[in-house]
Amino acid sequence: MATVAPAKLLAPQTEQELAARYAGDLVYKALIETGEPLKASEVARAVDHPDVDMKLARVVLATNANMTAVDRKWTLWTRYLDVQHAVDRNIHRVLNVFGQPIRLSDLARELNLIYGRPTETYIEMLNRLVRDRKRYFLIAGEFVAPTDWLLNLDSDADDEILFDNFLDDEDVFPYVETAREVGLDGAHPESMTAFLDRVNRPIKNRALAFLAYHLNPERFQAIQFYTALYLDSGGFALSDGTWIGPTLAQKLTTHFPTIAEQEVSENAEAEAQEAAQPLTLTEEGLDRLVASVLESDMTVYASNLLADNFEITPDDRTYDEDLQTIITGLSHDERVVWVGGERFRPQGTIPGYVFGVPGLLDIPDDTYTDAEGAVLDQLLEDDGFDGGLEREILNPLAQDVLDEEPIPITDTNPPSNARAVIKYHHKQIGTLPLCQFPSGFFPAEPAILETDFSLPGNQKAQVWVNNETRLLYGLLDWFQSIPIDSGATFTLERKAGDRYYVNYNEESEPTMFISRNRINELLALQERADTEELTTYDIMREIMEHYRKGIEFITLLTEVNVVRRTTRRMVASVLSEYHCFTQRGGAWVFDAKKLVQGFDKSKRKFIKK
Repeated sequence: MATVAPAKLLAPQTEQELAARYAGDLVYKALIETGEPLKASEVARAVDHPDVDMKLARVVLATNANMTAVDRKWTLWTRYLDVQHAVDRNIHRVLNVFGQPIRLSDLARELNLIYGRPTETYIEMLNRLVRDRKRYFLIAGEFVAPTDWLLNLDSDADDEILFDNFLDDEDVFPYVETAREVGLDGAHPESMTAFLDRVNRPIKNRALAFLAYHLNPERFQAIQFYTALYLDSGGFALSDGTWIGPTLAQKLTTHFPTIAEQEVSENAEAEAQEAAQPLTLTEEGLDRLVASVLESDMTVYASNLLADNFEITPDDRTYDEDLQTIITGLSHDERVVWVGGERFRPQGTIPGYVFGVPGLLDIPDDTYTDAEGAVLDQLLEDDGFDGGLEREILNPLAQDVLDEEPIPITDTNPPSNARAVIKYHHKQIGTLPLCQFPSGFFPAEPAILETDFSLPGNQKAQVWVNNETRLLYGLLDWFQSIPIDSGATFTLERKAGDRYYVNYNEESEPTMFISRNRINELLALQERADTEELTTYDIMREIMEHYRKGIEFITLLTEVNVVRRTTRRMVASVLSEYHCFTQRGGAWVFDAKKLVQGFDKSKRKFIKK
């Protein structure tokens, strides 16, 4: 007869606390059955319960004293039991912490994890131990349970049996009538289900057995009763030594969402963080990441891959380093393409139009000659420019795709805002030249970036940035909603590496604004220029005759480009090499009286060879 009773088990004070224990036991069972450390997402899948998701699993794993983090995964503390202790002692410890029978092969594996000896050794040992039923018994030929979970019937009187089994009157007698009503009996598992559902609260394991014994001592068989209770009743054994019925178990799951929102203790988080080492991306891990990208119809973010595959979030100590590991690994894999920041797409899914400069932006390389065969529209060296044109051509508004200065070194601390002007030919196709933006405003790598633009009216646009063609693509729909044909301005604010906000106030750049009527006149001139093969010199004369009081260089360049795509240096050269073009008060004017003077011979030394 036992002489020392263990401390009484304290019942959970609230239903939510009971639900937390139930969730913990579901998670513990999954870890026992898988037999290896798991990530929280893997635990949630292993539990295979519709109400257990990764959020709940993370809370349980981080707060349950019987679980611990190891190398970014979660495992059981019993796998670190003292190897100096006898195997029998550690077997009992494993079973009692779990509170449920364990499949013999799983228990052997747990012993292997503790002691390091082959699992087969412990399978043989456990088979010997369960045969005599002295310390352990076998359920259905595969589950091991300790015999001290069975009702001890060494005594005959009820009060002595209660004492021997560490039970109090209140553990059993309030439930005798319910047990009698449902006919609680080991030969009828449905009676156990009915009893547990009727009482609707946790019942101590031995109290349940005592009630069945109390109703029919002659029929009661301890092993038979426990076997039926475990296998067939639908009841669930909690780790505190109590049983709950299916109805209560289902009710407890309604508390799972609340538990999942709990903040884990600082100590638990600290331990998990301390155990975490920087991520090492294996070939298998990379293949899994690539598969995730290839399976998606949309852009996939490395941060999501990190969370979904490795359960690493910004709260983790090594997050930044691990995120870069994922980005680096994927960016070097030919099966996917890195499109900037954390973004990856399957190879071949970038729109084809992003890879080239649209034909509308091409600059013709035509040569025009006079009747004697002399080349017209001569290109000068910058030193031959007049009236400060050598400075004017460097203005970002004068530059354009296929006609810009060498790309400057990337600014590591670029401004967060930039002003852009929409030129006529870009408005037609929804593009913008990168030369209008400060160096570093868009990342210099990779070659092609995918970005998100937040547009007026809460609209969104997927905008592509090609660092090789030096163009932005994807703004056509928004551009078409703008009533200004040339010169509309907006401010672009960089919110993150690949997210930008457009602020448009219906303003325009005065030097580049062209009215609708003037656009129509220039398009008419465009037709004539194509038909009559007008030179740049001819086009400029036609335009400048419209501006008798003079025209600024940027305005002239803008209008010339509506008629025909022309470089800024060609326009500056023509202005500088003909006597009929002169500068007056900062503006350029056309003087028809000087037409006869023709080409300025002093500029010959500046003609580009």
